[in-house]
Amino acid sequence: MTLFIAGSSIGIGKALLNTLMGMGTVFLVLIFISFVISLLKNVNKIGQEQPKQIEQAPAPVSAPVQIEEIEEEELVDDEELVAVITAAICEYQGASLEGFQVRSIKRVQRKR
Repeated sequence: MTLFIAGSSIGIGKALLNTLMGMGTVFLVLIFISFVISLLKNVNKIGQEQPKQIEQAPAPVSAPVQIEEIEEEELVDDEELVAVITAAICEYQGASLEGFQVRSIKRVQRKR
C-alpha cells in the first residue's frame, strides 16, 4: 500500500518507521529530562559542608534551677489600650465615638 502526500508517495513501512523513530526520540528525551530532574534534589547538598561528628563527653548534671513564673500583665485596665481599640473599631465601622462604650476586652487565643 502506498500513501500519497503532496505529490510524493511514501510506503506504509517507511511511514511506520518514521512514526516509531519520532516516538522513540520523544520518549528518550523525556527519560533524560526526568533523570535530570531527579538529580536536582542534590543541588542544595553540593554547596554545604558535611558537619564533622565530634564525640563529646556528656555534660555533668547540675542542680535543678527554679524558674519563677512571670505573671502576665492585665491589659484590661490599661486606659490607653482601650482608647486605641475603641478608635480602631469606630474607624473600621465608620461610626462616631458618641454612644460607643467598651465594656470588656478579652484576648483571643489562636493556634498558628
